[in-house]
Amino acid sequence: MPEARDRDQLRLLAGLGAAEMHAHTTASDGMVTAAELVTAAAAIGLSVICITDHDTIPSIDQARETGARLGVEVVAGEEVTTSLPLGIHVVGLFLERPVRMGMSLEDTVDAIHDHGGLVILAHPFMPTLFASVSPRRALRLIDRRSVDGIELRHTQWLTPRGRDQLDRFYAGNRERVGAALGAGDSHFGTRDLGRLVTTFPGRTAADLRHAIEERSTAPLRGVQPAPPTLGMRLAQQRRALLWLPGERRAGRVGRGVGPRRDGEARAASAAGGAGPRG
Repeated sequence: MPEARDRDQLRLLAGLGAAEMHAHTTASDGMVTAAELVTAAAAIGLSVICITDHDTIPSIDQARETGARLGVEVVAGEEVTTSLPLGIHVVGLFLERPVRMGMSLEDTVDAIHDHGGLVILAHPFMPTLFASVSPRRALRLIDRRSVDGIELRHTQWLTPRGRDQLDRFYAGNRERVGAALGAGDSHFGTRDLGRLVTTFPGRTAADLRHAIEERSTAPLRGVQPAPPTLGMRLAQQRRALLWLPGERRAGRVGRGVGPRRDGEARAASAAGGAGPRG
């Protein structure tokens, strides 16, 4: 994988832009606001940042205003949690409405596509029972549904065997898993943004979408920021493991749209039951 070996600034070939495909804010388990995230993106030379909070799409108007001043375009996305016990995470990009959590993997993919988004397999093949799609489940999915991209390089932990599996899976299924992406899964803004990015021809969010659809993206190892302190990491874990589940239980996170056929079925049912009663 190519590298942009600079601690503080991305160095790109002429004609290419760079995007962080997967980043979190205080709307879920991130530790920075969306505007702070955009400011950090501008400082390292990103042209696009995808805000992909867990099971919610926060208001990003201020982030987009900040980006307009600093030359960074903001993509609305979501990291959607599928139904338990698998609880696989799927990233939807270019969304206008949040996608409902807790559906099957296939229904989640359908909902993202039905509402105009792109489906990205997030941090695949991690050795966990939660959050990451396994090789077997990924094969089942692409036999039934199309996806638009895969985080071929990501910052979550993989064993050497898992990384080799991921490379072989991509090589053998390129036509069905879409674009090869690099994703940093940022939670700390300046402390972890830009470690792995996606390069693409152009500089705008529209250029990024076109490149994903045309499979002309490439992962790039990016900057090397000073990592978060232990205290920062512990605070983030408390947010992820205690605060965010509480928000889900309260219904403030996770309530979004399902596949379009759900709404169509409800509308048809309502129409059928609206006639005169005997």
